[in-house]
Amino acid sequence: MNESERADQIRRFVDQVWNGNNAEAAADLYSEAYVGPHGTGPLGKAKGIALNHTTFPDLHVVIDDLIITGDTAVLRFTLTGTDLGGCAGHPPTGRTMTQWAINIMQFSNDRVVSEWMGADKLGMFIQLGLVEDPWPKPPLH
Repeated sequence: MNESERADQIRRFVDQVWNGNNAEAAADLYSEAYVGPHGTGPLGKAKGIALNHTTFPDLHVVIDDLIITGDTAVLRFTLTGTDLGGCAGHPPTGRTMTQWAINIMQFSNDRVVSEWMGADKLGMFIQLGLVEDPWPKPPLH
């Protein structure tokens, strides 16, 4: 698979799994050998995304950057959604959040076998009112 085809594969995943909440489509990108925090294989990855959809039913992802070199892809994206399902054990706030995230994916046989993920969870918790902003804005004069 060339870099352009891999980019298309990742874009389809975002459209179908993140934005479409279609767990079965995860098999087009994630290997059965994948091990993640919510389980193994494509459905393990999809389970984590489904948990996000439970909290944020209107969840939407926009790709900000997609860089591919060899068997590695870096995906930087922005998530937006309204907390209607309750986040991190808290009751729903009804507030909207915008969060940045990044995935660094390692491929083998055209499927993701491992990844490193990072996201602005603190920013999300502040926006939802679950924690105080440690950097309050100074008053305007």
